[in-house]
Amino acid sequence: MIDPRTELAADEIEHLYEAAIALADEAREIIQGALAAGFSVKHKPDGTLVTSTDIQVEERLRAAIEERFACHGIIGEELPARHPDSALQWILDPIDGTEDFVHRVPTFGTILALHYKGEPIVGILEHTALGLRASAAYGHGTYYRCQRSRLADLPPEVGDDRARVILSARGNFIRYRDEGATFDALARTFPNHRIYRSCYGHTLVATGAADAMVDFHDSLWDLAAARIAVEEAGGAYRTVREFELPGGQRIYSSVFGKPALVERILAVIGAAGPQP
Repeated sequence: MIDPRTELAADEIEHLYEAAIALADEAREIIQGALAAGFSVKHKPDGTLVTSTDIQVEERLRAAIEERFACHGIIGEELPARHPDSALQWILDPIDGTEDFVHRVPTFGTILALHYKGEPIVGILEHTALGLRASAAYGHGTYYRCQRSRLADLPPEVGDDRARVILSARGNFIRYRDEGATFDALARTFPNHRIYRSCYGHTLVATGAADAMVDFHDSLWDLAAARIAVEEAGGAYRTVREFELPGGQRIYSSVFGKPALVERILAVIGAAGPQP
């Protein structure tokens, strides 16, 4: 199958990448202001938190996209989709890890991506409280701290007991379907694991600070930038679960990181048994 991203010229992708960087700058400015001045917090119907800053960031980014790219689609966590049939779709998670943001845990982030015919061409992982950002574009590489990120497989002497594998919290594995046995198998096989609940783990893997991540039961906007950031750094990305909730929202579970380790993780997930 031909990758549809090859239909786009390199300079067009670069132009869209620069636009995404400008959007991330806007998100950073709003979040910095909210951290200094404060914000309001509400509960959604599902019990999760949403702040006035989540809404403000998404509204600002949507307005900027609509002004520059009137025919592009937009999918965001907090507001309805726009132009859902467009080949180019901006995907926004204004604050990934809102609970962390509310409690001033600095690993929360802004996820910003652009997909073309379902394939990622641009991805930004912005961590305003930490002053960190990872960015990637198709054919252009992944960048962090103004340097290109390149992932190398683990040396043979680093076994499963020493691999730095990030897991989402066990609660993620049972949020929609009880796949706690998979979490348990992974935690036993990779005892040197870390747990992060927001996209900070994606950034660590894309930049080589961690070796791989297993992220279970996420929405599209949660993972929108992870694949392009990891693949453009030379890593592997695999979707291991995909299903639809009542109401039509799709849920994804993925493994990504250094290629050989990703294959070892996939074997553990497979041995843990099929999904319920």
